[in-house]
Amino acid sequence: MTTPPSATPTPDVTMPDVTMPGATMPDATMPDAIALANESQAQASDPQASVFVSASAGSGKTKLLIDRLLRLMLPRPTHDAHGQAVLVPGSDPSRILCLTFTKAAAAEMAIRLQNRLGRWVTLPDAALDTELRDLFVPPEPRTRQVARELFARVLDLPGGMRIGTIHAFCQSLLRRFPVEAAISPHFTLVEETDARLALRGAVEDVVGRGGPAIAALAGQVGIGDFTTLVTRLQGQLRAFRAVAQRWRTDPAGVDAALRRVLGVQGDDAAAIMRDACTDIPAEDALRDGLRRVAQDGSPKVRVTAAGMLAWLGQDTNGRVACWDDWRQALVKQDGEPRKRGGVNATLDKKYPEIGDALMAEAQRVLDVEAQLRAIMVRDLSRALLSVAVPVLEGYATRKTGQGLVDYDDLIERTLELLRDPGAAWVLYKLDGGIDHLLLDEVQDTSPEQWAIAGGLTAEFFAGEGTREHDGLPRTVFAVGDYKQSIYSFQGADPEAFRRWREHFRRKARNAQARWREPALTVSFRSTTPVLALVDRVFSIPAAARGVAEPDSGIPAHVTARPGGGGRVELWPITPGGDDATQADPWDAPTRNAGQSTAQQQLADTLAAWIAGELRRAPAPGQAPLAPGDVLILVPRRSAFARALIRALKTQDVPVATLVRTVLTDQLAVRDLMALCAALLLPQDDLTLACVLTSPLGGLDDDSLMHLSTARQGRPLWAVLRARHGERPEWAAAWRMLDTLFGKVDYASPYALLSEALGPLGGRARLLARLGPEAVEPVDELLSAALRFEEAHAVSLQGFLHWLHASEETVKHEPDAAADMVRVMTAHGAKGLQARLVILPDTVGTPRFDSGLLWVHDAQSGLDLPLWVPRRELGTGVTQALQDRLKLAAAEEYNRLLYVALTRASERLVVCGWEPRRGVPENSWYDLCRQAFVAQDARAEPFALGWPGDVLVIEEAYAPRSVAPPSPPVSRPDAPPPHWMGTAPDWIPVPPVVEGPLARPLAPSRPDDVALGPQPAVRSPLEIARAGMGGQSAGTRRMNALRRGQMVHALLQYLPDCVPAERAQVARRWLSRRGSGLSTADCARIADQVMAVMETPAMVPLFASNSRAEQPLAGVVGDTVVVGQVDRMAVTDDEVLLCDFKTNRQPPARVEETPVLYLRQMASYRALLCMLYPGRRVTCILVWTEGVRVSVLPDALVAANAPARIAAQ
Repeated sequence: MTTPPSATPTPDVTMPDVTMPGATMPDATMPDAIALANESQAQASDPQASVFVSASAGSGKTKLLIDRLLRLMLPRPTHDAHGQAVLVPGSDPSRILCLTFTKAAAAEMAIRLQNRLGRWVTLPDAALDTELRDLFVPPEPRTRQVARELFARVLDLPGGMRIGTIHAFCQSLLRRFPVEAAISPHFTLVEETDARLALRGAVEDVVGRGGPAIAALAGQVGIGDFTTLVTRLQGQLRAFRAVAQRWRTDPAGVDAALRRVLGVQGDDAAAIMRDACTDIPAEDALRDGLRRVAQDGSPKVRVTAAGMLAWLGQDTNGRVACWDDWRQALVKQDGEPRKRGGVNATLDKKYPEIGDALMAEAQRVLDVEAQLRAIMVRDLSRALLSVAVPVLEGYATRKTGQGLVDYDDLIERTLELLRDPGAAWVLYKLDGGIDHLLLDEVQDTSPEQWAIAGGLTAEFFAGEGTREHDGLPRTVFAVGDYKQSIYSFQGADPEAFRRWREHFRRKARNAQARWREPALTVSFRSTTPVLALVDRVFSIPAAARGVAEPDSGIPAHVTARPGGGGRVELWPITPGGDDATQADPWDAPTRNAGQSTAQQQLADTLAAWIAGELRRAPAPGQAPLAPGDVLILVPRRSAFARALIRALKTQDVPVATLVRTVLTDQLAVRDLMALCAALLLPQDDLTLACVLTSPLGGLDDDSLMHLSTARQGRPLWAVLRARHGERPEWAAAWRMLDTLFGKVDYASPYALLSEALGPLGGRARLLARLGPEAVEPVDELLSAALRFEEAHAVSLQGFLHWLHASEETVKHEPDAAADMVRVMTAHGAKGLQARLVILPDTVGTPRFDSGLLWVHDAQSGLDLPLWVPRRELGTGVTQALQDRLKLAAAEEYNRLLYVALTRASERLVVCGWEPRRGVPENSWYDLCRQAFVAQDARAEPFALGWPGDVLVIEEAYAPRSVAPPSPPVSRPDAPPPHWMGTAPDWIPVPPVVEGPLARPLAPSRPDDVALGPQPAVRSPLEIARAGMGGQSAGTRRMNALRRGQMVHALLQYLPDCVPAERAQVARRWLSRRGSGLSTADCARIADQVMAVMETPAMVPLFASNSRAEQPLAGVVGDTVVVGQVDRMAVTDDEVLLCDFKTNRQPPARVEETPVLYLRQMASYRALLCMLYPGRRVTCILVWTEGVRVSVLPDALVAANAPARIAAQ
């Protein structure tokens, strides 16, 4: 048995190799890149070592986690006490804990692990041996047996493998030890809406009591913003808990700490001001100097000097009242002292002592005002603590009384559980239950979550705790990427990433345990142009700030897809217009039609360009671009994102709106909420009018005006009740309202909404007006109603109040979206990828909230909150803290750019519009422009609406041959056991199997796999959307078949007509008597057929030298292929064949083409490759249902060839 390198008995530390900024991407062939990736992943998955992995974007992090889990559970080679190589059992799956950042990541990991283990159960020995070798496990009967049994072992675990988020782990831990955690064993995780309402109630309770602190805050912030401020205080969990506890017991000590950090030297601002106006250094000398200035200075200087002398002539009260005049004479508006006190050069040369005295006085004025601002910040911070501490105490009391905990409570209680000296029992039980901890996405882990990980692994590197019960080492595995830490608003701290890596490294070294720090730099996602741009962007020092670790560099990225093609573009900036020429909102719409902002122009241009790219024929060997292949990323939700979504819809491009949106912002939800409000208060005419003109009411504006104009002061409800019989739409609206109004007093919100949406037809009307995008918001509203009813008294009014106060969101899972263009924030795109990524909003600058600052007081050991509600209140201390926040925000903005750029797999477009003050320095656009120039990008003319050149970095696609699948190999029969002896000679020997005769294969009916039924013509949902729900199934089938036959006939015979007359001939033939088509249908079908014939890929197939209904027959290997194609064309270097599919629904993506058709075309392709050697064979399908063209990529066709064909 051989031992892999990872099984050496001596402890080792592997440090990552890094490349300093400015390094270029090394040239690497695919085998070299794969070998590099395999080596790094092998080190990272070593089950004998604790590992901290830096994984760049697209480097196979999830695969690494799965490999690590498998190697932990499988038998592993090691050395015994005598240095002999031995095979020891793997770890018990129940003693492995894997914590991820999101539920989606945990689910994906669990599914991948389950699929892999399930496949091992039935995998042939040879294939299983290959996978075991890849995991550095010797392929032996014992290891095969263990591998096949792992699936059942994992399934038998209570709750399965422990793979989940850290919050889910904390929740399970608290339920396991409720007594030790001092928490109710039946606690419930509070909904965000309920938590927000509970906090608002606590704020109202405290504010209602009044007091000096409330009075101090009232002039600075409203109650809504104050609630947000308290939430931000609560977000700093550990810091605020400590200062709140000290405030309760020693408020004077906290106040002293605030004075120290702010440098406050007095308590009374009025006394400081009086002293400043009384004790003026060298006042007499200053007065004399001002008199000389008033006599000899320029006229303007004389006026200023006279005013200053007048101020000096007043008593203390007068000086205090006119302090601003004194300040204005010495200090400029930007806060800087006037040069030489405002004295001109001639006078300053004659009397230099005057300028010196005025400069000194100006500095004294600034020091006094800084001291006053420091006192103000101290007072506001003290008032904030005086109110926030009882508010959060009341919030906690409300939660405890209802048995509720929030996410912060889960973390806090778990930390207390792991730190409490009296909780040694908990640590003992945990220590005996966890041998291996795996942490995912550690760059997004908060310090509190790191502390939990530290508590769980406290004994992993101490004494007997370093080993499992069977002597194997206990390990910590963490994987993340410093460059992708972008969730500071959720508590993520990239510096914690570095601190805890050093913590675990030190622990491992002290315990003489094996420690590794591999770096995964090979990208399996992006092609060379994308990675070249990424490396070049972050070789710029300004861009590398915050992306590269301190005293380190950014590893150069290596692609595992050399020759995969790709193109990155930088569009010229969209020029901005003069604001003065923008449209007046009071102008008539026709006057404003031709005017648009730069943002709107970019949105319209992008939408039209995307629509054109989706229609463009693909390059040879590549799949066409589908809507689901396009990902548009913006830094934040903005008006531009909404304008772009509108423009895409105008171009008929299917688009998934921003992945996370507020529920109450959805039009369908607002219509339903208005319906509920109208039922609760029918006298509200405005709300009722909104309901009537919504999809639920069905009235247009003219109908509503006719109903309401002659009502003579009567409520609209009463008028509708009296006159609903006059018009059908009024009758339908009244029927709905009357039915629901009769149930509003006793039906639950869910029941009422269900009645409106179901039996009364509201859902159908909403979808008809608003489209399929309304489905998810409506369903989420129903789910919210159910959640409300579970925790509150059933009340429609209460539900509306709860919903208005909530920030319930509709979250579309990006990967679960249909084939649609996705528009989302770069934060939400973490972990996603797309063939084409567009960054349109690249001229912004990072934002940060500088109102609430945290400063550490070394003497007390507290982190103190400083509240600066206005910029004018800033001091030197707060300005330094704000500068630090600004730098941190800029660094995170750079990391967000890295995340955005690395989402692209093949194509990337960077563009933007020109702000009023020009493109900001070090904005995303500016950094990318520098990188394109440094990369010597090619300039091409830009012809989409404004002047400039587009800069391009491009690599040509180099197709690789696809190896045909191996034919199935039957497993040999197992030999009989030795005790059965040798078979006697009289047992007959089977004859030698002869080779099969050549037999026919009908390509439309491949016989080597069960392909299932042919795809349906239309789904029931499409039938409903098309408005054919009233037709019988047979009628729909016959109509679809007849139209498909017409399209088929046109495509067959129109090529024989003169090209200029084809459209007219098609319309005339379709409109003949007996066709059963309307004029609109005839025009539509004719236009669709002409569009197919004019598609660039189809033009040769309809040329004069093309062939129609071409029979094909031949022998491929031992198989006779017989068939017929609808169109065929042979050129000097290419053979094109096309087949029409009638009465079948076209797939949404070419990759979803039914296997039945792929195998049919693969059979034809194999035959034509033999008939026309050296020529490329291109396969095309035309779907007559919807009239669409699918150019099948060569790799897709070859990969789906029937077994008897592929074997050749």
